[in-house]
Amino acid sequence: MIKLLTIFCFTFALFASDTVGIGVQKKDEKKEEEKKVVYAVQLFAEQNIDLAKITQSKISKNIKDDVTLHKIGNYIVGRYGQSESYSEMKVNLQKAHEAGYKGSYIITSTNLDMKNNLVSGEIKEQEKQLPQAPKTETKEQDKQTPQTPKTEKNSNPKISKSDKSNILLKAQNAYEKGDENEAMIYYEMLLSSGEKSQKIKNNLCYLYGKRGAWLQVKKIIDSEQFNGKLIYAYAYGAVQGDQENYYSDLSEYIMVDKSGRLMLLSGYYFEKRDDMQRAVSFYKMAYEKNPSDLYNIFAYARILDMQQNREALSFYKKILSKIDASHPLYITVNERIKELEGANG
Repeated sequence: MIKLLTIFCFTFALFASDTVGIGVQKKDEKKEEEKKVVYAVQLFAEQNIDLAKITQSKISKNIKDDVTLHKIGNYIVGRYGQSESYSEMKVNLQKAHEAGYKGSYIITSTNLDMKNNLVSGEIKEQEKQLPQAPKTETKEQDKQTPQTPKTEKNSNPKISKSDKSNILLKAQNAYEKGDENEAMIYYEMLLSSGEKSQKIKNNLCYLYGKRGAWLQVKKIIDSEQFNGKLIYAYAYGAVQGDQENYYSDLSEYIMVDKSGRLMLLSGYYFEKRDDMQRAVSFYKMAYEKNPSDLYNIFAYARILDMQQNREALSFYKKILSKIDASHPLYITVNERIKELEGANG
């Protein structure tokens, strides 16, 4: 019998890799603690220390005490919290959004880098030397610029083209070495900066799917007016990750999907769980929805094949007539045709 996994040789572009390698982390044991990855929420970016101090002074009291200033390139950035736990930082991100920093996002760093680029101490030293200057500038700034617009203006710092290229490369490298969590963070950084790339959104939704992060991806899907590609990307990841809530999360989309792809994935999902009755039902619905799709035809042919229905052979031949030897289904379908013809004598 034809194996199920051949159905899912889709040309689904997830950057440069269709499969996920297993990345092994590596480093010197001596410096392991210093090099350990940590996360923080980046709130704002300013061009100098004085402006950063002014912006920091206006932060809501409930998060203000945990905000530190760091020199990154030509900017002073404000970061909220620091933790080795990504899930903990997601809580901080929500707090930052509630505090008015709608464009804040999670960054990844190391203990060593966080310490080396810390500039809070420099600011305190400057205050000791010039005690009147910061107060005077703060008052002048408050007169000229309303507090709320100032916060909103800097809550979503721009990322230069070179920085975007660098982050994109890091995301690709992280994905290829199997560090999907790191790749996901870089994708989130890009989207938070206003990046509109469909491929980046697809990849992020796929990674969210592998983790069953439906609430996060639903925000993206809703903002994109129920973009079918994003729904499919999430569903593909959720099936690969064997997420328990796959069907309950996506049921409203599955039943109205005109391409039949979500129904096909649902069939795969239930077959993986040995629920063949539901699997067969969804494979049939996928074919009825879109009988011209090669993978829908293939799924339907498999169902007939499992039921020892002789019509399976004609469906396999139909597929073979539409593809050449370079197609992912070619070898599997061709071999199965030969097997069935040999069995029928």
